[in-house]
Amino acid sequence: MKKLLGSTKEISKEGFRYRGMQATRLENLTDAVFGFSITLLVISSQVPTTYIELQASMYSFIGFIFCTMLLLGLWNNHSNFFFYYGLSDGKTKVLNALFLFVLLFYIYPLKYLFSYIGTAIYATLKRNLGDSSEALRTAVKNLNAAELNVDQWEDLMIRFGLGLVFIYGIIILMHLNALKQSEELQLNLREKYITNTFIHNYIQLMLISVASIMVVVIFGGTAAGYSGMVYLLTPIIIPLYKKYRVRKMVDLDQE
Repeated sequence: MKKLLGSTKEISKEGFRYRGMQATRLENLTDAVFGFSITLLVISSQVPTTYIELQASMYSFIGFIFCTMLLLGLWNNHSNFFFYYGLSDGKTKVLNALFLFVLLFYIYPLKYLFSYIGTAIYATLKRNLGDSSEALRTAVKNLNAAELNVDQWEDLMIRFGLGLVFIYGIIILMHLNALKQSEELQLNLREKYITNTFIHNYIQLMLISVASIMVVVIFGGTAAGYSGMVYLLTPIIIPLYKKYRVRKMVDLDQE
């Protein structure tokens, strides 16, 4: 895909010149780890032994979709970094290794949380639609078997939030490292501005994660639902800030 894009495009729509047109071994390793991470979302599940168990397992597909979307979003952000800057220096290698470590460690809490929430959402929808099948009862039984108490919900939401904080923090450091090498990379004013915009966006994502953590830290596991709703600020704050920065960039060009 990168070769295909590189053959027709060498600059982003924002005016950022691509410096990583050729994939490096570092990127290939990261892509392999992302692929393995998505595989873990599937193979870590127990294989159904009956058709009812197979039907019940389908109730977690919403959670699988959420998990995959989050991982692909992180992969896209990571890929864009190398596409934009093409760095492979020592600091980038170390930060990338930390990124992969956190990602792999993060998979099981991520899968557990979204599988639980996804199954609960789908089971509730099916029940409200009048479903009373044995598969639904099995799915609900599996949910009840988890027996998550208030303290466990608090711990789970903290783990989830900390994972995002570390991941976004590492990506911020990678961009700061690129900014420090602006002369070597020959970044112009527009490209520096866009890089700072990336950093600001990731800081906002970190703050949203911290806010979610603080909800359960202050109010306990009973507020886990509100802690999760904090993340709904992401599709609101990030696009609005991007639009603001784009308008400011136009003013910068006019100056």
